[in-house]
This record gives sequence, C-alpha cells and structure tokens, in this order.
Amino acid sequence: MHRNLPALISIGSGLILLIVVSAAAGFAIGFKRTWPAKQIQEAFQLVESLMIYGEVVASGRRHPAPDGAPREPVALHKPGASIGEGYYALLGWDNARDSYAVFLRDASGELIHTWPIDETTISDKASQNQNAPHAMEVLPDGSVVVSFDWLGMIARLDACGHALWHRDGFFHHSFSPAADGGLWTWYGETSAYGEMQDILKFDPMTGEDMTRLSLPSDVITRSLDSALAFSMFPDFPFIPEDQNPRDLFHPNDVEELRPEMAAAFPQFEAGDLMLSLLKLSLVVVISPSGELKWYQHGPWLRQHDPDFEPDGRIVVYNNSRARPRSSIMAINPQTRDVEVLLPTIDRPFKSEARGKHQRLPNGNRLITIPEQGQALEVAPDGTVVMEFNNVVPDQPRYNDDLVNAKWLPGIFFETMPTCPD
Repeated sequence: MHRNLPALISIGSGLILLIVVSAAAGFAIGFKRTWPAKQIQEAFQLVESLMIYGEVVASGRRHPAPDGAPREPVALHKPGASIGEGYYALLGWDNARDSYAVFLRDASGELIHTWPIDETTISDKASQNQNAPHAMEVLPDGSVVVSFDWLGMIARLDACGHALWHRDGFFHHSFSPAADGGLWTWYGETSAYGEMQDILKFDPMTGEDMTRLSLPSDVITRSLDSALAFSMFPDFPFIPEDQNPRDLFHPNDVEELRPEMAAAFPQFEAGDLMLSLLKLSLVVVISPSGELKWYQHGPWLRQHDPDFEPDGRIVVYNNSRARPRSSIMAINPQTRDVEVLLPTIDRPFKSEARGKHQRLPNGNRLITIPEQGQALEVAPDGTVVMEFNNVVPDQPRYNDDLVNAKWLPGIFFETMPTCPD
C-alpha cells in the first residue's frame, strides 16, 4: 500500500464531506429562505451582471434582443398601416437618466416628452432607482400615475417627474379606468403577492380610496360556487401575514365593463368587474358587490390583461408559461369558443411574466413584451407595422425593460405635458 494512501483517503473523504455539507446548507438556506440566502443570491446576481454587462444591472431589467429586432428605438415598417394618429406612452428604463421613465411619442414615433420616474426623489423608502415601476396611467392633465410592486408605493407625477402625491402600500400590477374617472387596481397592505388582496378603485387626482372589496371575504368565501371557482373552500383560513402559504392567487388585473361596451355582453351589466388570477390561470367576472357571474380556467396559462372588447369577446394576453411563445387569445363568454388571434404574426413573441395588449380603433393591436424589451403594433393579418425597442445604447445585443405601452387618441390631452429644461 502506498504510504500516503490513508492520508489521501482522509483528505478526499473530507473534501467530499465538505461538498455534501455545503450543498445541504445551500439547499436548506434556499429552501427555508433563511439568512444569508438573500445576501448570497444578491452577490451572485451582482457578479453575474458584471460578467455579462460590465456593469451592475438590476435582475430582470435587461433582456437579449430578439433575432432581427431593429437596433433603433422606433421602426415604422408600414406607415400607411399603423394607427397614424394619437400618441404612444411607453414605460421603460431610460439609460440617459439612469432611471425608469415614461416616453411619449407621436404617431410617427418621434419622442416629444419624457416623464422621469426616480422613486428616490419621492420617498425615503427607496434606496436605489431600479425598483421597476409596473402599472402606468397617463392622465389628460399631463400627469402620470405609476406604482412600484416591490417597493410598496404609488405616486402621481407631474410632467417633470415631481410627485403631486404618493402613498405607501402595494397598489400593484395594472391600472384600469372606471366610468366615473377612478382607476381600478389591486391592493395588498404588506405585499403584492400575499393572500390578503383587495380590489380597489382610487381617485387618480388625489390618491384617495373610492371603492374597496376584499378578495377573500367579499368574493371567494361568499358562496360555495365562488370558492370552488377559485379552487378553495368557504372556510379556508386566510392568513393576514401573507406568508404561509404565499401568493396563492397572484391577482394582476381588474377591468370594469364600461357602459359603452355593455350591450356587447348581454350576460353581464355595466359596472361588473373582470379579474385575472395568474396562479390559477383564471379569469372571472363579478358584480360590483363581489357576486360571481362567470369564470374560465385557461386554456391560457398565467395570463395578464384580459379585456372586454367591442365584438363581445374577452381577449387575454396568454403568457403561456414554459412554452416557446406567448399569444393573444379571445373567448366568447356565452359560447366559450376560443380563438388564437394573430396566429401568423410576423414576430412570434414570448414574455413569461407581465405583458399588456390594447386593441386600437383601426383594428390593430399594441402588444407589450417586457421580457423582450419591446412593443409591437400589429395589423389584424399579423403584420408588424410599427415596432418599439428599448435598445441599450452601448450594448446593441440587448434591450432594456419596456414594462408598459399604451396608445392615446389625438384629443386625449387637455394640457400637453411640458417641462422646462
């Protein structure tokens, strides 16, 4: 026997034991989310960012640009086929300002105004300016309302980005206009992802609450049928601390059936509310008091932004989790017939999370693809007629975040947003 063999065996056994113990400790930290799991994760993200980009970029803020995507902010592919009037408001990362911003572009794509969004100037809670605003609503007076899902804050900003008001709390995921001028959203007191979530309408001018319903008590547990639609039971013990279990539903959209659209949906009434619950792949319609009227699980997966549309169908942004591409799907709530819209789209798109779509008056559709840093205006035949890419100036292989896009009609603004240089 080699004279050093016992020592080598001992050293080898020790190394193996160290690896096993380290792996077990790492698993325990990750699984239990105990200290220093968060610190280790942040360190890995920092190193990874420096290796890939040569700078520190917040997780999820930068994305590989799709193959063939133009390397310019705006590409008007077919001028005669785009909407051709009004404005595009786009919420995304602004490299020039090193913060998020809302960009206002005219019908040709020219940049005509920018609302800077720097939460460090709004609240002492913000320690850095990469907290990713999510919901956005531009108002006719030239101000804009934005929310910060992770930070826990909502704010209305003037044309220069100064806060007109702000509130703490998790007003999250999306805003949708109500017929009376309010904005619908979701609200969680301690988290955007816990069990205790409220359906909230607030006044965008003041930030004050107008209407509030509790998802657990006013909707889910009000009847056996309602509880079953949410895959629950009427006496489920919801936990106010929002931690155990966590994020059962992941609500991400509230939309009101407006009076001008109500005739297309005879089984519903003006004022009814449509809810999107991502974790259940569930879309439901409830009365203003919370009574269940209609629901459908899929065939979409982890959807966003279901909309009532003029032809009497509900149209959904199908994120299609873990599938190769996303899609836009339409369902007739009476017959439950489902159609994939834009099946031959020029540019197949994929966004596992987030995402918005908007039907334009000429029949085109504006599709926001956050995980590609893009927004596409697409004609009904699937032709991409206009394209927005949030190109990273010195790294053209990448797009930065483009969280939200919305088209506004030419008569939208009572006061055009302007800010002195």
